Amino acid sequence: MMAASLTLSPFMMSVSQILLVIAWLFTGDPIPVKFKRFLHNKTAIVLVSLYLLHIIGLAYTSDFAYAFKDLKVKLPLLVFPLVLSSVKPLGKKLLDLVLLFYVAAVFVATCISFGTYLRHNYQDVREISRFISHIRFCLNIVLVIGILLYYLFTRRQPWWERLVQVALLAWFCCQLFIFESLSGYAAFGGMVAVSLLYMLFTKVKRTGWRVACLCLFIAIPLLAGFGLYRMVAPMLRQPEVDWEHIEQKTALGNDYWHDTVCFPMENGRYVGLYFCRPEMREAWNRRSGLDYDGQTLNGENLEATLARYLTSKDLRKDAEGVAALTDEDIRNVEQGVANYVNWSHPGLYSRLAETLFEYQMYRNANNPNGGSLSQRIEYSKASLYLIGKHPLFGVGTGDIPKAYQQAYDELQSPLEPQYRHKAHNQYLSITVGFGLVGLALFLIVLLWPYLSSSDHRGYLYTVFLTILLISMFPEDTIESQAGVSFYAYFNSLFIFANEKGDSDPENSVR
Repeated sequence: MMAASLTLSPFMMSVSQILLVIAWLFTGDPIPVKFKRFLHNKTAIVLVSLYLLHIIGLAYTSDFAYAFKDLKVKLPLLVFPLVLSSVKPLGKKLLDLVLLFYVAAVFVATCISFGTYLRHNYQDVREISRFISHIRFCLNIVLVIGILLYYLFTRRQPWWERLVQVALLAWFCCQLFIFESLSGYAAFGGMVAVSLLYMLFTKVKRTGWRVACLCLFIAIPLLAGFGLYRMVAPMLRQPEVDWEHIEQKTALGNDYWHDTVCFPMENGRYVGLYFCRPEMREAWNRRSGLDYDGQTLNGENLEATLARYLTSKDLRKDAEGVAALTDEDIRNVEQGVANYVNWSHPGLYSRLAETLFEYQMYRNANNPNGGSLSQRIEYSKASLYLIGKHPLFGVGTGDIPKAYQQAYDELQSPLEPQYRHKAHNQYLSITVGFGLVGLALFLIVLLWPYLSSSDHRGYLYTVFLTILLISMFPEDTIESQAGVSFYAYFNSLFIFANEKGDSDPENSVR
């Protein structure tokens, strides 16, 4: 149930954990035996200490309402290590079944999201994740890809099973591409790199194959870097403008306004040139039921969205430009699409274009609002400011939101109230809450299982840990139910599921 609910139902995540605790209390060995088994497992004690850290943080907090809410969300940090370390290991058949349910559930979730994508029933493509955050969803997709690779290359199986696995790999890779999640792309890249290294040092014995793995390990980042450069370079290239002879009148004889101070670009063109607001307003209001001076369906400024969209199609911001838009273009602008490439070519290119535009607005106009990258810069500034004020033990479990709001005020941040969030970086969040002492403990909890025993260095756990560590740089991975459940569940499953405490099923299923 837990494996299936991670991407399909937050409600069932909670129900699954409750049922797991009930089963732990009333079935199997007596409770004292289970506790003794748990207390003799050093890895389990280390994992549970992360939850104890949050309890200790209550000693110097003032907002107990938020603190207890946070402790409730993070209960998986206590439940899964305690339960799975103190009961009889699952064994190979049940572990395979759990992973099969997980892969099937993620497949169903991607089918649902892809159906939403095909119907265009969204304002932002990331909204097609129907049940959990698109970022958490992408982490699950990347882990499923790793699981499929594991079974594909380590199991002897009929040809039709391999064919199904290859088809599923292609499906999940396509779904990951659609979501436009840079953190998902980064986690995927890390997973691929770790997979190649794992094959190179543990599985491949023949010299030719080892050379091939090494060449791929070197070639893939080089090709990826070259591809990124080919995408980004045209976006950053400054267009030449003949300022002395630039046109001042529209085809209808009205004056153009040219921005000569702030120079944001869309698809390598200046957004602020050839701008005639009266013509745009009249032409737009004739074609759309949304007011030109209002907002798009996703809450963005309509005028700014329209201006960017026209620029992306190399059209001027006047009556002729609006008239040249197709009905589909009008619908795109209404939904908040600011660049036609974001609709016609979704994926990495459109995500990079959007990120670069947001950063230009932040750099040129000190406006981070609504920008994923620029907002994170402000979050990091506030986080470092708070760490400087409370370096050793942080602000406590419950005072983190209040401390951030105070920091934004003291730093006079340009972020509007609705965008003033926490760090969006798990390492910074832990340090703000519990100081450098808490960060040290957090890193020990993350790395102890892998470093303490060679039994915990199997492929699946290596891939999972890589995905997790990468995800914590751009996101507060364990601050949400879906994220903390993903971490606590698979961390405990891969460590405690096998009879010898091996995190990799391969040693118990050969």
